[in-house]
Amino acid sequence: MPLQARALLPPAALIVGTGYLTTTLPSSFAVERPLHTAGVVLLVTGSILVGLGIPCVHDKHQDRPPFQHNGSRLPKLQRPYVLAILLTLPISARIGLSWWVLKHVECTGPSALPILPLLVAGYYSLDDTQDLDLDSKSRARLEEDYPATTSAPRRYILPYLLLAASGFWLTSIAALLRSTTICPVTRIWAVPRLSTLGFALDCVIVALLYALLNGRKSSKRHAFQTPPNITLLGVLLIACSGLLGVAGGVTYAIAPDHRYWILDLSSSYVQSLFALSLTIPCTLLSFLGVTSSIGFWSTLFVAALSASLTYFVQILRMVANGPWPLGYMFSLALPFALLGLAVIQHAVVSWGGEASSRRRPISRFARVCIPASFLLLLVSFGRYQRLLTRHPISVLIEMGKKQHTTWATQAHSSVTLHDAVRNYQIRYLRDPPPGFDKWYGYASSRNSVVIDDFDNIEKDLAPFWSLSPEVLRKRTAEVLVGDNGLGGISIRSGNAEVFANVPGTHRWMVDGTVDMIRPFAEHLPDMDIAMNLNDECRVAIPYTRWKEAHQVQFASRNPRSSEQTLGFSADRGSAWLNTSELTDVPAYFKVEGFNPTFQLYGSLSCPPDSPARSQYHWNTGVVCTSCSAPHSLGLFVRNWTESANPCHQPDLAYMHGLHMSPSALVGTHELIPIFSQSKAPGYADIRYPSPWNYKDKARYETDADFPDPTFVEKENTLFWRGGTTEGVSAGSGAWRGMLRQRLVHLANNPTSEQMMLLPSARDDGSFEYSLETPGLIQHSLGAKPDIHFVDKVVRCGGKDCSDQESEFTFVEGIDFKQHWRYKFLFDADGAGFSGRFIPFMQSRSLVFKSALFREWYEGRLTAWHHFVPVDLRLHDLWSILAYFGGWQDDSGRKWEGREKEANRIARQGRMWTEKVLRKEDMEIYMFRLLLELGRLTDDNRDKLGYRPS
Repeated sequence: MPLQARALLPPAALIVGTGYLTTTLPSSFAVERPLHTAGVVLLVTGSILVGLGIPCVHDKHQDRPPFQHNGSRLPKLQRPYVLAILLTLPISARIGLSWWVLKHVECTGPSALPILPLLVAGYYSLDDTQDLDLDSKSRARLEEDYPATTSAPRRYILPYLLLAASGFWLTSIAALLRSTTICPVTRIWAVPRLSTLGFALDCVIVALLYALLNGRKSSKRHAFQTPPNITLLGVLLIACSGLLGVAGGVTYAIAPDHRYWILDLSSSYVQSLFALSLTIPCTLLSFLGVTSSIGFWSTLFVAALSASLTYFVQILRMVANGPWPLGYMFSLALPFALLGLAVIQHAVVSWGGEASSRRRPISRFARVCIPASFLLLLVSFGRYQRLLTRHPISVLIEMGKKQHTTWATQAHSSVTLHDAVRNYQIRYLRDPPPGFDKWYGYASSRNSVVIDDFDNIEKDLAPFWSLSPEVLRKRTAEVLVGDNGLGGISIRSGNAEVFANVPGTHRWMVDGTVDMIRPFAEHLPDMDIAMNLNDECRVAIPYTRWKEAHQVQFASRNPRSSEQTLGFSADRGSAWLNTSELTDVPAYFKVEGFNPTFQLYGSLSCPPDSPARSQYHWNTGVVCTSCSAPHSLGLFVRNWTESANPCHQPDLAYMHGLHMSPSALVGTHELIPIFSQSKAPGYADIRYPSPWNYKDKARYETDADFPDPTFVEKENTLFWRGGTTEGVSAGSGAWRGMLRQRLVHLANNPTSEQMMLLPSARDDGSFEYSLETPGLIQHSLGAKPDIHFVDKVVRCGGKDCSDQESEFTFVEGIDFKQHWRYKFLFDADGAGFSGRFIPFMQSRSLVFKSALFREWYEGRLTAWHHFVPVDLRLHDLWSILAYFGGWQDDSGRKWEGREKEANRIARQGRMWTEKVLRKEDMEIYMFRLLLELGRLTDDNRDKLGYRPS
């Protein structure tokens, strides 16, 4: 390789490595286990440094101990091993602090790391002996132009100051959009102080490292000079890694509960760790290589500038993906300008005596480039400002109306049986199942407004076409053996009966399902059904298996596979295995309760390159705008279905109890036909109408004491009552991210400013985003929140119980009928779907719904037309409440609540619920689902079908 090309490798590698680390660390799986990562990275880096230092050929500079220069005002540290010993303590302490702070990252603020190079430069400006090796002529010119900055470190203070100001401004902007993850009152003061202590340790470590590795520019151009004591540093890093290994071994020996955490490493983590373990040493070696050519201070500036520019691009992307106050968006031009000025100032002081001759073109460049940058950024964000001349919710309400009209039209376009068969063939590319005529007669006689759209059934059963009927029947029988949290229903000769394996605590669930089936059981083929008795869904298959299954299902679609279609096979009952005769049953399920499940189950069906599989959103303290952007319009949910899709939302791993620490997730990665009352997107359970609603476990009813007044007569309040039953927080702090806990905390004791979309102060009918304090929000909202937990903390353990008792105020439970007093009712998931949603929809109140789980009626109700969707992050809640309930603050901003629109949505939701979510609709759905399942489990399924004569 030519000499000039080789000379470019170290700086190129430094820039690429710094940019890569800046880009990947905020979403790296390696941060998931910081102690593991620190140990491995220290070991690899130390080993490389030892290998680099052993064959080192010392030059005249390396023979000199660091800071042995006459006239230096810095402490003289004569012995390198003393520095190495001194480094051990701050490195070890820093690793421990980082681990603890990362566990409570929602309590941290903007990072102070951009200031670190400035502090180091300021500290070493005390060393008068650090010159630039300039000739006398160059030094004279430089002293004439910059008389106050004749020493090298002092000369770099101004560019580092500009660089630090730009970086800190950017990190502050990135930390503006605070998430609703809870910073507990027991941590709110400690974490920021420990973060400051960590930053102080960073300064100490960098200072000691500089003292240990202090070298000079190489006298030979493009030569690589190995810094002194690099072998000693490598040994030190290996020793620190060994200490972490010993600590892990001791923990493994004395704490069996931590063994799973220590040894169970995901493939995503291993890949990220491998990449990080290569990138960090390579970047460090590149830094040392560039230092030997251009000096420490210029090299540090290049690295910091690369990180700042990369971070600036990330901030631009983040701003483009989400709602931001216009003032902050425009202020992005300032850090960019500061970066430009830092580069110019650094170039001037680095060129020394040549600065005078080159200052004029530099000045011209600055005069043109910086204003152009301002103009470019302003133009880029101008379009976003024009969008806010109309409130996004008004747009979404119109979209919801059109979406509902389109859906309702296609859902009941058939007026005869022949129409229904033809539409089925066109829609699903095959004949309807045998018994379709009986189903159509049943649905028509009950005035169903949904005849043609049963896409939920098609989606739920699609992957099971990849299994043969025999395997489906066999697996159904096998999972009903033993205690798997499943109950069975057997349908034989038109009668439905419950298996004997159903425990008494869940008997009502299976009995309710049998009651739902009985009215049409005579038309069903013989089959067995495995019913999930737990709240949590449980079937999750990998993406490759999911993709293969859907390809098989698509290939099976052939409405003309035979000249004559057939009915269900005779004597189907004998094809189903007797569970009492089964032995050697495979262990399909694994108990996953109390553990994080997002990577193992929740996102397992996502493509490998999707954000959910390739990114780890560990900074739970800020809103992931790129996660919410695909399903949002500004701050608000635009696509309700996609709002729960995990594939583009890696931050959902810390937004719900199912993903964080479920109570009773007994999961499998095998395709097993299990009926569940609801499921989170990404799971392969088969949804069916819940017996909770069918048996009126939560019922809409009124009486003289608890009437349901008209909407305008209700109290202008957002109301919710519930328990801490979403998941189990057994000491891991998982409660801080659970939906219900975040909701109650946001309504009663939030600790950070929240984004709001409010009328502009210009009073011209426009709207703008702004950050508002919790006190102002509570004072200015027209509709006040009344959101509390009832009774006491449940499903917790250890310190998580007392932490929640300190954080929340608990109130007494209420009569369910008391909900009808309030205009706005909030509905939130628990361990499973919310059984209160349908009764809420039947009332005259407007329902706000935030949910991860999806039920059988997904698609029948339209967001913004029948109910108000709220993002799982809850960052849009107050803006929605201000839109419908009103807002007035002391600064003159006033917004009359859109009461008519709220009343219209509530009325439309109530009327449509009475048409499509009746008990009759549950029976109709279940009837069609079981016919489809009957075909799926029939040995002649490729020939089965119904065609009218």
